[in-house]
Amino acid sequence: MLPIAGKIFLLILIALTVYFFVQRAKYLIDLLKLGTPEDRFDNPKERWKYVLGQVLPQRCATKNVTKKDLAGVGHLLLFYGFSVYVISYGFHITEAFYDKLSPALFGVAFNNFFYLLLDTAGLVVIASLLWAFIRRYIVKPDRLEPSMDAGIILVVVFCLMIMSFSVEGFRLLAEETPFTDWAYMGNAFSQVFANMGLQESSHTLFYVFWYLHMIVVLGFGIYILYSKHLHVLAAHPNLYFHSTKPKGSLEPIENMEEAERFGASDITHYSWKHLLDLYACTECGWCNENCPANVSGKPLKPKDVIHNMKEHLLATGKDLLAKKAEETQGDEEEPTLVRAVVTEDEIWDCTNCMACMEVCPVAIEHVSKIDEMRRYLVLMESNFPAEVQTVFKGMETNSNPWGIGMSTRADWAKDLGVKTLAEDSEVDILFYVGCSGAFDDRYKKVSVAMVKILQAAGVKFGILGTEEGCCGDSARRIGNEYLYWMMAQQNIEVFNGYNVKKILATCPHGYNTLKNEYPQFGGDFEVVHHTEFILDLIKNGRLKLKGGLAKTITYHDSCFLGRYNTIYDQPREILGAISNTNLVEMERNRRFSFCCGAGGGRMWMEEDRGDKINEVRTEEALSKNPDMIATACPFCMTMFEDGLKAKNAEDKVKVLDIAEFVANQLIDN
Repeated sequence: MLPIAGKIFLLILIALTVYFFVQRAKYLIDLLKLGTPEDRFDNPKERWKYVLGQVLPQRCATKNVTKKDLAGVGHLLLFYGFSVYVISYGFHITEAFYDKLSPALFGVAFNNFFYLLLDTAGLVVIASLLWAFIRRYIVKPDRLEPSMDAGIILVVVFCLMIMSFSVEGFRLLAEETPFTDWAYMGNAFSQVFANMGLQESSHTLFYVFWYLHMIVVLGFGIYILYSKHLHVLAAHPNLYFHSTKPKGSLEPIENMEEAERFGASDITHYSWKHLLDLYACTECGWCNENCPANVSGKPLKPKDVIHNMKEHLLATGKDLLAKKAEETQGDEEEPTLVRAVVTEDEIWDCTNCMACMEVCPVAIEHVSKIDEMRRYLVLMESNFPAEVQTVFKGMETNSNPWGIGMSTRADWAKDLGVKTLAEDSEVDILFYVGCSGAFDDRYKKVSVAMVKILQAAGVKFGILGTEEGCCGDSARRIGNEYLYWMMAQQNIEVFNGYNVKKILATCPHGYNTLKNEYPQFGGDFEVVHHTEFILDLIKNGRLKLKGGLAKTITYHDSCFLGRYNTIYDQPREILGAISNTNLVEMERNRRFSFCCGAGGGRMWMEEDRGDKINEVRTEEALSKNPDMIATACPFCMTMFEDGLKAKNAEDKVKVLDIAEFVANQLIDN
């Protein structure tokens, strides 16, 4: 127990720490309040379950562990090792004021175990720090950028562990009756100090190191709020406030026809949760390493976007708060974020593949931030890539990106005996063909294959024909929310007019927007992707397949099918149902799959920076020496066929949709 003067000094240290901590924390919270309102307090049970599921097993840090990068394991050890020390500080402080409030309060056995655990945790932390130092400053993986801030944290925590062992050592040396027998590191340090002849001064040195130890601890608590390690405090709340809405779905613009501002051009146009994302970023670089734009040499680096937005918020925070107090916030005529902090190249390079969000350990929502800036550029400035103008016009006039006459939308099905709902609305399922399935010459063959499958299985289905409109996914992802809204309203009206309850889609983009985003506008129906539907038909014995397809096949996971809707197994099971197929996986597959480059409206834009994303992915596929590449998305099919042409491999390797594989293997009844 400390003397009276020591207790007063400790109280002053604690009071100063609390004061400076609260002042900084209040400032950071005030900055969050600059964001727009957003309800992230729904489903508390689900939110707590998610947080505990991420934090306790440290899945947030280890979910990206691969054979090449075991950083997550080191983070797990550091997290739990340091957590033990955080708990121990409670005992240290209370024991300083009243020595009965120590681990010994719970008995000798608990006291010994506590210090055994504490010493072990200290060694684990030191080992983790050394590994972190080696990785950052010697191994230097591309995704990590060495910084002085990170170096300071490593040194401070390392010194803290050594000081903790020193405190134990001097205390053991000073006390006639050891306070614990199992503090093996403390005993080792005690022996070293004894050999150094510090026995006489051990009592004084104990107090000196104890206070130094506490000053470092309390100072570290304040420093965190000013450093990149702010994520230590922000990450867990950010995980709690993760989106519980369909994965990757974009938020609609409220009161579309009355809104005066669209999208985000200023940091305050984002919600408080989007701003909390900025605090939570660990700067681990996983998003950069998995971003197809960054990997292919383009300006976009998701980590830099988040980091630069954070630096902008902190740098302009005082001015923003002053403007809020004066009620002048939002009067700027020029955007303070778009172009000034995030460049147009960065904004337009995004494919919306969501690889960044999939691997982010703290649930940062990168894609929606970029898409909000796109909305601003498109709807407020009419500023977008020139080639998109034709796409928008085609959607507006003929409800498809090519602008082909709507009257020809059902021509692909003329000789197939397919009825429209106008001819017979008593069907089990609506086949929503989509723009590619109706107008793209290559993907029309997939629509025909799907009809062949449905007819072979005896499914009662229909199409909308000329009443079908574009789903609007590309318009929305490019940023033209108004055009998307009009198309969604029109389609939903048609669906409701025929009392549609179940929809089949072959395009993952149409599937995702009908299933996850149309409900925002009142769409109430079940939506299935053709890979789900076909697999069910096979499992239920409604489709009989031939054997003997002795080909090597590699399957490409569509981003909007896989990461957006977690459909990974169904396509593979379908291919597995065709005997003698040799399915080989590309290096990046399933949740780590590499984008084809066409998402986020990039299908309709020129790719004039860096390498072409589809060619990068095509090379990865060709490295497996396949006979065929299997896809389940019209955009992916187009990008692979273009990639094969660029690599002069179109005669050697064929690209087929899952539906074509099945249709080609049907046994005639």
